[in-house]
Amino acid sequence: MNQAVTSPQNNTAELIQVDKALESMRDSGFDLATAGGEVIDNSIEAKAQFIRIHTVEGTVANEVTTTAKSKTKFSKAIKAIAFADDGIGIPYDTLPHVLTLGFSTRYNQRDGLGRFGVGMKLAAISQARRIDIYTQPLGSNQISHAYLDLDLVASGQQVYIQADILDAYPPEYSDLMQHPKKGTAFESGTLVIWSKVDRLTEGGKYGSSLDERRIGFIKFLARAYRKFIDQGLYIEINQSRITLHDPLFLLENPRVTQNFGRDLRAEIIQETKPEEISIDGHEVKVTVTLYPKEFRKKRGPGGREHRDERFEGLNIPDNQGRVSLLRNGREIYYDIIPRLFPRRIDNNDPYRFIGVEVSFPAALDEYLQVRHVKRGAEPVSKLREELRKFLERPINKAFKDIQALWVNTETQEQNVSDAHDSAHAAVKQAEQTSPQGKGGMNINPETANQIVNNLLNDIGVNPDTDPEKAEEVKQKIHDLPITIFDSGWSGKELFEIAHLNGKAIITYNHRHPFFREIYDPIKELAGQAPTEISSEDAIRLARKVEVALDALFMAYAKAENMHSDPDSVYDDLRSYWGLHANSYTREALRDK
Repeated sequence: MNQAVTSPQNNTAELIQVDKALESMRDSGFDLATAGGEVIDNSIEAKAQFIRIHTVEGTVANEVTTTAKSKTKFSKAIKAIAFADDGIGIPYDTLPHVLTLGFSTRYNQRDGLGRFGVGMKLAAISQARRIDIYTQPLGSNQISHAYLDLDLVASGQQVYIQADILDAYPPEYSDLMQHPKKGTAFESGTLVIWSKVDRLTEGGKYGSSLDERRIGFIKFLARAYRKFIDQGLYIEINQSRITLHDPLFLLENPRVTQNFGRDLRAEIIQETKPEEISIDGHEVKVTVTLYPKEFRKKRGPGGREHRDERFEGLNIPDNQGRVSLLRNGREIYYDIIPRLFPRRIDNNDPYRFIGVEVSFPAALDEYLQVRHVKRGAEPVSKLREELRKFLERPINKAFKDIQALWVNTETQEQNVSDAHDSAHAAVKQAEQTSPQGKGGMNINPETANQIVNNLLNDIGVNPDTDPEKAEEVKQKIHDLPITIFDSGWSGKELFEIAHLNGKAIITYNHRHPFFREIYDPIKELAGQAPTEISSEDAIRLARKVEVALDALFMAYAKAENMHSDPDSVYDDLRSYWGLHANSYTREALRDK
């Protein structure tokens, strides 16, 4: 028998306890950048051309208790943030609902930046205890105002959100509702003020540095809204205009032009065609770029020239293995997506010079698990597999191109900077009491000259344009019993040796995997300061060296084994090699 339904008059309860619910919602996953982004999304939806942000800073008092006594410590804090735009404004009858959780004039629509009607409200209360909205709709001279104050809600003094008519904007913020250059008042627009901000204090449990969070906010704005800024959207913070940052370096970046003196753009390695990745009739556009050569001549963050002012503000190290996900043109995610790339992501590897952008319509939110916070997204397995297959070819090509350029740059610098001086000096000392070489004693002058010219060509020294360097190379060959030079070619040879008048000239092939994966990383590690080296990286490299040295000796054994009678042919070679390896090694390590 069915039970009678209890009458609401006899036993009732509120759907939510508003004050406690709002307090719990403050920890909804927003930080300053993503929270501010929700306000800017609304401004863009309102057709704003100018967005002006202003922070009000001050100090807050904190009680610090020690074993002896309590004392007051004052910390820097952002106490209020104002967001102003020249959009179409909010109608008076709609304004009270704007601060209501769940309300949206575009609820669950997929053609804009918003969707659920909770983002702006949750974002605001995640940082501040009071939100004021002042707005002047397009075509109206009337300014209306509404607010939500968590303290007043908690005390029972605010039960409803109400709109009021005002004569003007608050005087301390009225200048924000003006054109930034002309100084003329906006014809329409909205001013949002977060006050009683309590999550943006220097130190404490919410972060260590206001400067870090402020810089992070600016970087977020420059990157997340790059497509809009490129099309003319003006965003400023504290009277400083935000210039776009495109992690793919396809859009014109004013900082690049300023730093390098010209407009440098990345090369598109691969871009999807409409039919290549289609999900439920909607296209996912994937773009992979290779940064300009000027950025990636060397290893490290922005090349080893990372202390060069030209790389300031380009944020190249940030790009290490990250993917930019754009929803309706607005970036909602910029981070590493696990198991997406065909190669492991290591520190200072080529990934920092490869841009990857995945652009999708909001209709595919479920396939990227987009959350209302708009800060997390991760493709579901079906889409991830499609992306992984697509990215394999361009990523591998980019790695090959980057590493080839590194080899060319580094070998040229090594030849210029005498990177092998220590080894040259050790061998020269050991050779004073060693049997003298006999190779190439019968070479005529023309052939000897041709050997040297071929070497100069291999190491990138042109006698016509750089006669001093060419003469330096020739003098080194003349003075030293054995000389090492650096080059790189696509063959499988580990090195080449030319014998000339009893001397030996060795040319390393830095495109060979042994040099690329073992020798060059060791040289780079040896040139770093101890504070720049992590124990994990050093151990990982040491293990690779251990295996590679075994492989090197085994490869030599295999080379001997290719002859039917290796003992008779190579016996003297092994003896001489061991003899000179002994004397050269002792001399080279004498003072190490």
